[in-house]
Amino acid sequence: MHFVVGGAFQGKRKWVRGYYELDKATSHRWCNGYEQDAFFPDEMKERIVVFEGLEALIRRLPDRVYWESFFQTWHEWEQEKDERCVIWIGCDITQGIVPIAKEERHWRDVTGWCYQQLSRRCDRVDRLWCGLAERMK
Repeated sequence: MHFVVGGAFQGKRKWVRGYYELDKATSHRWCNGYEQDAFFPDEMKERIVVFEGLEALIRRLPDRVYWESFFQTWHEWEQEKDERCVIWIGCDITQGIVPIAKEERHWRDVTGWCYQQLSRRCDRVDRLWCGLAERMK
């Protein structure tokens, strides 16, 4: 698995598309978390799966137990065949001013926890800034 993180509008989507050559004939499925819900790997034919807007997906269901299970399910799916890859794209919302609203603080806390879990699980972690990738792991 590969985790790509960075601030808003820093080129994460464009970098992933270029790095994995997704605009070519590569078999992939893209989940835009800003517009749709996450899905499980039931009968997936694609070899690459991208989850963009991870923080938005987490916001709709800020439950650590759910996300731990979700990440594990996709990790197992990826491990079943060598050519499979799951790419997680998350916007860094964990820095800056801490929100006053309890729900907002909870969402940030769960998002930070999820990002830590992905950083631990993923084979590769990149941070994007101004379109440039810095490999962290």
